[in-house]
Amino acid sequence: MRRSKEILVLFALLVCAIVAVSWYVIDRRARLRAAPPARPAAVQPAPPVDLTKHDGKTIDFSSGQPVVKDSPEDRAAIAAALKDMEEATQETTFGPPKKKDEPPEKK
Repeated sequence: MRRSKEILVLFALLVCAIVAVSWYVIDRRARLRAAPPARPAAVQPAPPVDLTKHDGKTIDFSSGQPVVKDSPEDRAAIAAALKDMEEATQETTFGPPKKKDEPPEKK
């Protein structure tokens, strides 16, 4: 008999825990639905950069604002990248697609 009373007490505690957690979840969802949506802080748009005036220069956005840079290191990196691209595409050609042979007709 003693075991059955312990089981009943543990079962009652389990039911109470389930009810408490369910009530908390339902209440929290209701509060989140009733609250107005959080709005992010206003972000100031970066001033536009005219790309036609800055040929061969780099534009750095790491600070959040566009900063035009023209250093010898950047020019060397651009020249090396152009050289690598030309070497990679040197043997690449695009011709007309090859025609597949028509399958023989069935008799």
